[in-house]
Amino acid sequence: MFSTKHIILLVACAAVCAILCVFLRKLSLKKWFRLLMYVGIVSETIKVFYYILDNEKLYGGYLPKTDLPFHLCSVQLIFIALLNFTKSEKLHRVLMAFMLPTCLVGGFAAILIPTSSSLNSPIITFQYFTYHTVIVAYAICLLLKSREIGWTVKDYTTALKMLAFMGFLAIYVNSMVYDVVNYEVAETGEKTVEFVRRVNFMYVVDPPMDGLPFLNKDHGWLVYFAHLAGTGIIAVTLCYIKPIIDAIRGRGRKNAEPEAVPEA
Repeated sequence: MFSTKHIILLVACAAVCAILCVFLRKLSLKKWFRLLMYVGIVSETIKVFYYILDNEKLYGGYLPKTDLPFHLCSVQLIFIALLNFTKSEKLHRVLMAFMLPTCLVGGFAAILIPTSSSLNSPIITFQYFTYHTVIVAYAICLLLKSREIGWTVKDYTTALKMLAFMGFLAIYVNSMVYDVVNYEVAETGEKTVEFVRRVNFMYVVDPPMDGLPFLNKDHGWLVYFAHLAGTGIIAVTLCYIKPIIDAIRGRGRKNAEPEAVPEA
């Protein structure tokens, strides 16, 4: 983290993100959805074939479970597909309400704290940082189009509900793909359990990196999970701070208005 290579990549991502926002902010949301789909298809194709071919002897055509699209950023691929292939405006609104904070904060966090494997191979480095830069630019464009979209407190609560659902879903998904191998020690006949594959979707199991000041397991998993949930709530709230303030002010003005006196 923050090696010379990482700092160069951070600068490049910031530059690409700024260029995307300048040149693509005038595009309609429908065209943005299509662009996201193309980027997602190319990104996931690169990742799938790279990891399968790179680990051919180990997996032989299987994708490592840790690379399934169940992280906060990679799960956006499912939402991007829904945005493109469904015509329900209500569903579009719900998905965009969730994608605004999660693409912005999740994508930025992924660029700031990249996985160790993302810096090992040039092609995966390109795939990883390009994908996350594009979803951050998409979220920024959603913010730039706030007046056109008209974000409300309802969108804020929708994002919180979906984030809570995804967090608890990740716990179940992690458990489903958590491989356990039982084997017997020949000399003693004792049965031993070996955990051969741990997954950490949405980082609900362990922090994204060791040594973080707030997101750590120094006081146990439950405290860590509470910190993670609190960080998510704060992040979503900051993304919707303007509609929240507008709603509070509107309610205050409504309460301050004198009641109409009925005519005699």
